[in-house]
Formats: sequence, C-alpha cells, structure tokens
Amino acid sequence: MPQALVSVIVPVYNARRYLDACLESLTGQNYREIEIILVNDGSRDNSLELCEAWAKRDPRIRVLSQENAGPGAARNLGMASAAGEYLYFVDSDDAVMPEGLEKLVAAMGEGQDLAIGLFEICPDGMTVSLRGRVRENVRLDRADFLERLSRWPGAYYYSAMWNKLYRRELVQRHGIAFRTDVIWGEDCLFNMEYDRHVRSAACINKAVYRYNRKVTGLSWNSFFELHKGVRIKKMIYQALKKIYTEEGLYKKYYWRVQRYIFNITLMD
Repeated sequence: MPQALVSVIVPVYNARRYLDACLESLTGQNYREIEIILVNDGSRDNSLELCEAWAKRDPRIRVLSQENAGPGAARNLGMASAAGEYLYFVDSDDAVMPEGLEKLVAAMGEGQDLAIGLFEICPDGMTVSLRGRVRENVRLDRADFLERLSRWPGAYYYSAMWNKLYRRELVQRHGIAFRTDVIWGEDCLFNMEYDRHVRSAACINKAVYRYNRKVTGLSWNSFFELHKGVRIKKMIYQALKKIYTEEGLYKKYYWRVQRYIFNITLMD
C-alpha cells in the first residue's frame, strides 16, 4: 500500500546558521514519502544558495523564492505548490525528530483531521525539556477536542504549528490561509481557523519536534510593542470565540474563552 505524501513547508529568511541542521533532520526522517518545499523569503544572506545546493543533493527538495513578505506569506506560497495529502510546517532554525513524521502520519490513521505530538523546547542552548498538554495516546472526537482546547488555547501545544500534521484537503476546501497583516501570531490564527473544521484529532505521547527558542528576533521584539500585541491578541480571542459560538458551546465555555483575553503570552 503506497504511503501518503507529506508536504513539508519551510519558510527561510536569513537562516544560514541553522538551515543545514534543519534540513539534515528532514532528509533523515524515517518516513521517506515527503516533499520539502523551501520558500526563500527575500533572504539577504546566502540562504537561497544553501537551499539550491540542498535541492541538488535531494530530489525531494524544491525551492521557491519571493520578495520578503513574512513567514505567513511564505507558507501560503508553499501551500499553493504542495501536492501532499498532509501538510507539515517547520521553522528553519528548528529540527524534527527522526521518527517525528512517521509517528504523526500513523496517528492520522483513517479519518483524523489533525495529529498533535509532544515537543522538546530548548531555549538558547539551555536544558531541553519535554512539553505538551496531552501526554497520552488518545483519539478525540469533536466534543473532546474542543473541551481540551478550551483549557489552554494559547499554549504552544495548541497554538504552534510544528507539532501538528494537517490534512491538505481540509485546508483547500475551507480556503484556510495565513494572515499576512500581523507581525506574530499568524500560526495561532491559522490553527484557530483550522480548528473550526476539525471533527476528530489524534494526540501522541512522543516528541516529534525540537523547538530552539530564542530570546531575540521579530516575535520577541514585537511582543513588547504593546499596541500591536493587544491588536493581535484581540484577533486571536475573537477567532477562539468564533469556534465555540459556531458550535453552540460559547455559554458552556464562556469563562475559559474570556480568560484567554487576559493571557499575556502565546507560550506553553
């Protein structure tokens, strides 16, 4: 039985320091049926040359390029080119566990709309810790998924992209795309929109990704620009509220949804 193709989309911007390690983790996956779409987002270093060199080494790698427009626009371009049954998003300065894709694909099984794994977090070379809100193998129906999501909607486990596998057909059918008018939080907003349509999900108790968190860069710097942060948090809150309102569950989860607006971070 042929394996399902996974489209791995990697936005690349001035990533020369980390790109080799990231791509080594992807090309070394136990799960081999993948296409790796590198989207050069107007890099000013030699990232594009590195991408092209990797594409010559591995035929599963394709390189796209655009003027600098941010990670959301880069992911949208990658999705438009994707051919896989599943979508997987990777940041160019992180790494995927050797069995990460294999475990996520297996978890999708028959009919799952979303697979979520644990992840390792490594802040600037400090001690690695295992993170995640659901530390068990479990399949969730719509009601169970929304109940668990309501507890910690801003945690990395639910708001980040790199510990999840998505069904491309669902994205296409509902026209889900990344917003390009925000300076951070585009991943969380994508997930909120996708979660509106998740009828069943699978959680696995294994780490699939290593997140090399840094305390510099766009997300951290912009976090302290209060007026921009409040606007984005409001957008995410409204997206979360929409999920439960459409499902007729807003009254039931009112306090959990309201609590989210007071959260000051998007971190697990």
